Amino acid sequence: MNVRLVKPDEMTEAAALADSIFRDGEQVSMAAGFPYLFSAVTSSSFGAYGEDSRMTAFMGLLPSAVRIGSSQLNVFSVGAVCTAPEARGHGVAGKLLDAVKDQVAASDGDLILVSGTRSLYTRAGCREFGTIRRYTLTPEMAPALREAAAEAPQAGVSEGSTASLTGAGASARPASQIGAGASRGTDAAGPLLCREWTHSDLPALAKLAASREVAFEQSQWDLAVLIDAQAYARCVKLGHRVYVAERGGVPTAFLVAALPGSLRPKMTPFAIEWAGEPSAVAALLAHALETAAPEKLDVLASRHDAGLAALLQKHAPYADERILGTVYVPDAARLFHRLKPYLAALQPEKAPLPEGSSGAAERGIRLSYPGLDDLELDADAWIALLFDGPFSLPAADANAAPVLPEGTPAQWREALTGLFPVPFPSTSGLNYI
Repeated sequence: MNVRLVKPDEMTEAAALADSIFRDGEQVSMAAGFPYLFSAVTSSSFGAYGEDSRMTAFMGLLPSAVRIGSSQLNVFSVGAVCTAPEARGHGVAGKLLDAVKDQVAASDGDLILVSGTRSLYTRAGCREFGTIRRYTLTPEMAPALREAAAEAPQAGVSEGSTASLTGAGASARPASQIGAGASRGTDAAGPLLCREWTHSDLPALAKLAASREVAFEQSQWDLAVLIDAQAYARCVKLGHRVYVAERGGVPTAFLVAALPGSLRPKMTPFAIEWAGEPSAVAALLAHALETAAPEKLDVLASRHDAGLAALLQKHAPYADERILGTVYVPDAARLFHRLKPYLAALQPEKAPLPEGSSGAAERGIRLSYPGLDDLELDADAWIALLFDGPFSLPAADANAAPVLPEGTPAQWREALTGLFPVPFPSTSGLNYI
């Protein structure tokens, strides 16, 4: 069995193998749903090959960048992992994962995001991480949600993350001609118009996306390609609809929603990604509920979506759950170094910042801080410190204690308070792999 990088002329074979495992006759090819992952230019994927040089297993690997305040992380996403039936049971997936780890280390990667939670990944050091809050909306909630949005302050940006450009998701009608298809709300700044997007909205959508403090980096090209690809939506037989909220002709928010189409959905419709004023995003959710009329619409809000969450929490039931998938930290010291600009901006008076030991975090980590004895954390405690913690709304204590093992010295708790947990964008948004 030969494990190596997939060659450019082998991507078609890789997509065919993935289609045979993940797609049925109603769904488009994985190559269409994940164009960057199956691209000969952008993908860093691995395959396993038999003696006849035929691909028998595939592990997709795609680089991206995640912005967290002033920090930028080099992130690699693993997905579309599949093995031909005749090749299963021989440890092929484990060998592919080892090759992926080596590739990410050589590429100066900070995190590996894995779409799965199988024991294959947890045995290899991947861990579940973070907390999101799932709000379940129904059309009956739309009027109250729109009213709450109209009364809310306009300042602030919603950090949400998680329709073909030529299909139903991209209306060709200008806002002035939408008529009954648009819903309006008013507040102190004037009327708010909610409508489906047009091609000319793309530059404004990219600016709104770039204004988020916590998000995957997305250029105009990325947004266009990812909206059109409908990666996660197509996996569950939903389709993208894209909505824009504007005041005085200026877009103030957008929403990408995965909504039912001609196929029978495999899961509840949900909001894929959003950006802009939290109140305008809430108005767009109300608009989607009224115009598309799904029985339910789930909104998965991250901790940094507190502005939107505060609006939804008054009107919708919710439940907390883990972020989709698992995470692997190739080198703790490198991750700490990448996070320094973000951490330093949180509390400038806390200088110097904690340092992490080098090496794969699956073996645990040693934290150091001037004047304190080193703090040793195992792999689970390290990931919990990084990403776990209570879901805080704006009124909550901004300096809530970080998640640390029982018995951690008080001086260490004080040193880490206000720095952790680190916010992270949704892994089930447009950049889902």
